[in-house]
Amino acid sequence: MYKIELYYDRDATYSTDLQQISDIIEKLKQTWQIEHNTFEAQNISAEESQQIETSIRSIPPQVRGRIVTSGNHILPLSKKKKLNLKNTPIIILKKKEISIAVFPHLLGTNYGKPLESLSRILKVGPDEYLEAKGLLEDPIVKILSDYPEALGTGTSFMNINVETDAGIIDILLKDEQENHIVVEVETKAKDAAVAQVCRLAAGYAKSINLPFNKIRKALVCINYEGQLEVTCEGSDVELYQIKLVRIK
Repeated sequence: MYKIELYYDRDATYSTDLQQISDIIEKLKQTWQIEHNTFEAQNISAEESQQIETSIRSIPPQVRGRIVTSGNHILPLSKKKKLNLKNTPIIILKKKEISIAVFPHLLGTNYGKPLESLSRILKVGPDEYLEAKGLLEDPIVKILSDYPEALGTGTSFMNINVETDAGIIDILLKDEQENHIVVEVETKAKDAAVAQVCRLAAGYAKSINLPFNKIRKALVCINYEGQLEVTCEGSDVELYQIKLVRIK
């Protein structure tokens, strides 16, 4: 069901790390039955490169984060938005032939390096890893996009996957008073999500020169841990929990 694809340039400076990466990939097969394929840059055609780039972009931004190299972070795509194999190996995790994760990536302030990410998957397994990454979040974003009034009468949809210097806003809404609502969606929310939505709201306010008091911060989740209600109250973050209610 799961498969890993490793892309690399054998002449790159990171070539000394490839053996360690290959060892972990082999352990993933033995421990979690994850199949794998390996591709050298020298054997990848221009057409295949475009297909790989498209495959990477198809992964939901909430899961893959940023993928274009900028600043001090080396990412799968170069600044020209081409495969960046001269500077980093690229690992794509697939489920039923659909790309669902890529390494390296920059998700918020978390830089997911290839070796560290593979080690994490080896430790907890692909299912738990992906649950922690929040693959359920994308459908929730879709529901809120179609029904923004779930967060209050008169609330309207503005945009999804809004990039700021602080990261990517899952969904942006607007209430009847013209306040912008920065919404962070989590499968299982923790205190770190509160800090994240506060950073995103501050970055968004700065980017469009909007007074911070015209921005609401909201956290939408299926479940949450710890004293999240107290943390949200202290940070002026609205907390919403999605539940199924049996009608009959």
